[in-house]
Amino acid sequence: MNEQNSQQKAEIRRAVLAKLAAMGDEQRHEGSVAACSRLTALEVFQHASVVMLYMPLASEVDLTPVAIRCFQTGKTVCVPLVDWKRRDMEPVEVTSFDDHVMEVDEHGLRMPRGGAPIPPDLLDLVVVPGLAFDAHGHRLGRGGGYYDRFLGRLRRTAATVGLGFDVQITDEVPVNDGDVSVDIVVTDRRVTHARGSRTRG
Repeated sequence: MNEQNSQQKAEIRRAVLAKLAAMGDEQRHEGSVAACSRLTALEVFQHASVVMLYMPLASEVDLTPVAIRCFQTGKTVCVPLVDWKRRDMEPVEVTSFDDHVMEVDEHGLRMPRGGAPIPPDLLDLVVVPGLAFDAHGHRLGRGGGYYDRFLGRLRRTAATVGLGFDVQITDEVPVNDGDVSVDIVVTDRRVTHARGSRTRG
């Protein structure tokens, strides 16, 4: 990573984290509901049989409405099981987000207690968190590269959707080799199909 990109990414992270911290609980709840509604209206969501969701941190869009819709419509749902030592993650099937299915790990992230691993090449749709997104589908994560490495393992026909609040949209996210963009960016206020994306609807 060149130094200029590194500085730009650090500045964007600081700015977006400040905006997220300024959001109230009601604003975050209403924004989550609106963003989830836009996501579940997408054709790529409606046609997907196997969906990978993330387990949100407190500042991220709460995906519960999406999970409920998946369970109601018979989709297979999986969430990441993160191996912090190996800096890797794998999708594991879950049947609910209840506490008897999920637990909180040492990093404060909710994880499945057990469940069957799902091979990445079976995923139809992956919903991806991020700190910032731009109109090209470029995403800025939290610096670990977990999703960049994981998204490279998907089959070409799988759809990827970045999900966030509108305050997380920035003019341009600096990219480096190894950074993987998403096909669609969804917020509480808009749906943006990344320029050159292979998915529509």
